[in-house]
Amino acid sequence: MRLSLPRLFAAAPDAITAGVYLTAWVEPSIGGPGTVRNLMLTMLIEFIVIHSSGFYAGIAALEDIGAYKRLLMLTGLSLFYLLFIVVFAFAFDSTWPIFAFGWLFVCRFFHLWLRPTQTERETGGLMGLWALSVATYVIGAMATTVLPLPALGITPEFVASMHLAGSGEWIERPYTVLAFGTLYFVVQAFGKYRVTPQAATKLALV
Repeated sequence: MRLSLPRLFAAAPDAITAGVYLTAWVEPSIGGPGTVRNLMLTMLIEFIVIHSSGFYAGIAALEDIGAYKRLLMLTGLSLFYLLFIVVFAFAFDSTWPIFAFGWLFVCRFFHLWLRPTQTERETGGLMGLWALSVATYVIGAMATTVLPLPALGITPEFVASMHLAGSGEWIERPYTVLAFGTLYFVVQAFGKYRVTPQAATKLALV
């Protein structure tokens, strides 16, 4: 199958995110304990982003509506979900949830902003992406906690330096979250590549 530049462009944000998770898993000293903690929190925030995806697909399916108005509706929905993220930020006393939320929205809807006006087939593709993300999140979260994954760079000494509070699989073996993030975003990138039309080369605003 010949590579498609528009499809690669649409899949790039998720592919980059998968690379960040893989790098943190293999060589966590590059970003340090704080980066790994933030990546763990990012996977929780992604759950909220998944929740919003069905609504975004519904907006994309609306007919007889201009692209500017469509983008305004998407922005309004984003601000609604941002309220939940602000609560996260206060709870964790960190601005990271806000930045992570913004990046995850770019990952999930970048291909939609490239082509705001959707055909019926493309809308079906959006719903398929939502189903794929739900399935990958649930299966990935369970699989990475039961499979015998290698710790790679997440040594016991590094885990101790993270000063994680509480207990549980993610706390005791944080590399499972990094493996989860790597797998999840690789699948999302592949899904975006498959769904994005080859002709989606520019953002149509009229």
